[in-house]
Amino acid sequence: MTARNRSPGAALWALLALCWVLMLGGCASPTVRSSPDGAQAGWQGRLAVKVASEPPQAFSAHFELLGSATQGSLELSSILGTRLATLRWDASSATLQTPADLLRFSSVDAMVAHTMGTAFPIAAVFGWLQGEAATAADWAVDLQELPAGRLRAWRLAPDAAAEIRIILEPG
Repeated sequence: MTARNRSPGAALWALLALCWVLMLGGCASPTVRSSPDGAQAGWQGRLAVKVASEPPQAFSAHFELLGSATQGSLELSSILGTRLATLRWDASSATLQTPADLLRFSSVDAMVAHTMGTAFPIAAVFGWLQGEAATAADWAVDLQELPAGRLRAWRLAPDAAAEIRIILEPG
């Protein structure tokens, strides 16, 4: 039997690919979690965003979302668990903490538009995660797979096309 000559980097990438496939393969009904005091709803999973801007933008991250459209937090992490950003907001302000900066915004909408590269219907997203067919101007949502932990929403306006895909992890 002969040993194959592989670089350590190739083996690491193969292991990472296997972990990613196993994470995507996990299947169970997601649940809305509450904070220890029972006041805040929470979700976690994977988030993918595509924005048809110039140049086009796309990113994906693991997320943990707590609260509501008026007060809450969103933590974004890489697939390896490295914290990419923490977003926090209330009725009067919002902050974006990255490893390099702390940015302040007048509202959650302004902060999310800065972070995602385009405006997103934050209030509707919270409704969608709770299974409500909340309406948002120029947006459509597919909630059919929400019981399996999958949600897809897209902007209908062709000059500002965007898509959000969420895969929830069971709680």
